[in-house]
Amino acid sequence: MALGSFKRGNGDHVAEMNAIITGDGNFRQLLSQLPLWAVSDLPILLRGEPGTGKEMVARAIFALSPQRRPCQLINCAALTESLAGSELFGHLRGAFTDACSTRPGKFKLADGGILFLDEIGELPLSIQAKLLRAVEQGEIEPVGGDRAVKVDVRLLAATNKDLPRLIAQGRFRQDLYDRLAVLEMHLPPLRERGEDIVLLARHFAQEAALRYGRALPVRFTESAWKRLREHRWPGNVRELRNVITRAVLLNNEGRILADNLHFLLRPDELMNRGRGAAEEAWASRPSRGRLLELLHEEKGNISGLSRRLKVCTKTVYRWLRSYEIDLLRLRDWVAYLN
Repeated sequence: MALGSFKRGNGDHVAEMNAIITGDGNFRQLLSQLPLWAVSDLPILLRGEPGTGKEMVARAIFALSPQRRPCQLINCAALTESLAGSELFGHLRGAFTDACSTRPGKFKLADGGILFLDEIGELPLSIQAKLLRAVEQGEIEPVGGDRAVKVDVRLLAATNKDLPRLIAQGRFRQDLYDRLAVLEMHLPPLRERGEDIVLLARHFAQEAALRYGRALPVRFTESAWKRLREHRWPGNVRELRNVITRAVLLNNEGRILADNLHFLLRPDELMNRGRGAAEEAWASRPSRGRLLELLHEEKGNISGLSRRLKVCTKTVYRWLRSYEIDLLRLRDWVAYLN
């Protein structure tokens, strides 16, 4: 979601906290600080790898906060330099070609409340200077305006970037970092959260089985647990959810085997492996798991996969039948992920 707002309802503070599933002592200790942080008016910076749950923590902080206007949120990674100023600070009618009317920005909409800046590390330098003014002086200047507008906004920011490194590279302002990181929380990656892999895998399996009408309860074999524990989870909780949901969707036996767990190659892994080497290595019949990975990479396109593996489409369909892979269901899953 690039733009939007959080809405509060009765019991939201309980629901949002319960949505963060963990049995890890260190992570639970971090989360125990949220009620205290929520009632202050200090800026908060959430840091962590992609998929560690930064937005869920942000929602919990808002739900625990005193009654305010709905929290506004914006994904800085979705903003171009020309768009960022208008979205954050608003614009006046006629400020640029398409400015047919005056529009308040996120700061004005969040006046008296909280503004959540997701992926703050992606914000252009020129906008960082204006953001610093908003933080330090509590005022903004809409695009096309010639006078400052006072605002009272609490900032909550999140990033998966190494901000100190960006500062050293001249890509992020040190003074802005100092202002945003008054309260700072680093969310641990899944690989450092002990048995949370097991806890979350069971939760996601039951969730997926209920959603897609699969057999319950869902059980994991020891080899499946071993494979889950050995994986490094570069995509963290988000990746685990996808792996488990995919396994449940494509298997209605109520039991997850190691062969049902398929980890999609990430772009950096594809680059390291080299496309040509990968194609050559799997030109003969691949394993069931590898065939599923290839089908996901080709978005279920049999013709594309046959060209990639340099075999005829009949051969690919024969592999599908031998592995009992439901192509229509797999295509539905690919469409759901995308």
